[in-house]
Amino acid sequence: MKQIWYELKSQPVISAVTVIGTALAMFLIMVVVMLHQVTVIDLAPETKRSRTLYMGRGILEGFGSNENVIQSNLSTAIAAELTESLEEAEATSIYCPYVSRALANTEGNPTFAADAKRVDDGFFRIIDLEFIAGKPFDRADIMSDLRKVVITESVARQAFASDGADVIGRTLLINDVPQEVAGVVADVSPVTDVAYAQIWMPVSLTAPTWGNPNMGDMRTLIVPRPGRDESVKAEVNRRMAVINTRLAADSCTLSLAGAPYDHEHHKADEYPVTLPDVNKGRRMRWMLFGILLLIPAINLSSMTRSRLRRRVSEIGIRRAFGCTRGRIVGDILAENFVITLAGGLLGLLLCIGFGALLFDAIYSTGRWTHYAMPSTLSAGALFDWTLGAYALLFCFILNLISTGVPALRASRINPVEAINQKK
Repeated sequence: MKQIWYELKSQPVISAVTVIGTALAMFLIMVVVMLHQVTVIDLAPETKRSRTLYMGRGILEGFGSNENVIQSNLSTAIAAELTESLEEAEATSIYCPYVSRALANTEGNPTFAADAKRVDDGFFRIIDLEFIAGKPFDRADIMSDLRKVVITESVARQAFASDGADVIGRTLLINDVPQEVAGVVADVSPVTDVAYAQIWMPVSLTAPTWGNPNMGDMRTLIVPRPGRDESVKAEVNRRMAVINTRLAADSCTLSLAGAPYDHEHHKADEYPVTLPDVNKGRRMRWMLFGILLLIPAINLSSMTRSRLRRRVSEIGIRRAFGCTRGRIVGDILAENFVITLAGGLLGLLLCIGFGALLFDAIYSTGRWTHYAMPSTLSAGALFDWTLGAYALLFCFILNLISTGVPALRASRINPVEAINQKK
């Protein structure tokens, strides 16, 4: 270890550049994986992502005298016909995926804007919102057209200066319409975009349609019983066939762009016309990982060769005194191991700092810009130590590749020629 430390101190600039290069490679790999992972892994309150089937994008062909094609979400009636009373499903939900800007206030207090979403009672059985007080509205509330809402703790504080049980049952004006607060939940990050809202309102059974009673604003969530995914898909397809038999009287056909499908397909394309291609995204990520590994490997290989050229005489003397090639290669790799470990730990620290300070800024540059809540997540949700270990392993492989060839060449140097060379 003393020898390694001495060699690192003897060439501080090259050693520092090598450590920083490793740290940046580690950091970039972690960030790319992190930004993808938070959209696909089970993440509170969307804790059932890996089990959920998604459906809602419809393509209606042959509608009207000009045989128009309508592409939109489904009407409430069609969504209900496809999902209600599915025997092989644990829970189903009809919801509007879009948040709308609602103006909220309590009597005599200032009005403020909040993000509202319309959902049914099944939504709360699939999305595990953390209830601080109260409970969600139920099917009876929806059927009776009772005006009940679930709000986040931040809305409760802003409207009532409290987020406790005393908020339950009180009236909140939403777009000047009085609504009774049924429950208060913890704030939700827009990263979990299916779950996200600040106010959840009952879905309207008479929601507007888009030029046809089959098309509207609704999408569906289905959580099959364990091992029953294919049975659920088959039942949905049978119901779809019944709907198309009915539509045939108007020379129309309705398709679901390959749905119902899993969360990975759902995130691959939000507006599909056929089954989304998940392999395209995978290929792009692997190409990006390859670039992130290859470019630092080339740079680190150059750094290693430069460092070894300065040590040619030392290696020659060691070879002259009987040091084996294996020992020289082992020492060089051990030195590289220390550099990689230092760079990897620095990269992990940079990644944790990114999660704490910059995640919202990076993640909110796209579709989440208009949401009222920041897209920050807890450190535990963002950072996975298993993922960090894999990233560190990648960096070790990167540095092994970049160091192995120069180390082997250095070990084969002729001792006499090496001693006579200038450093």
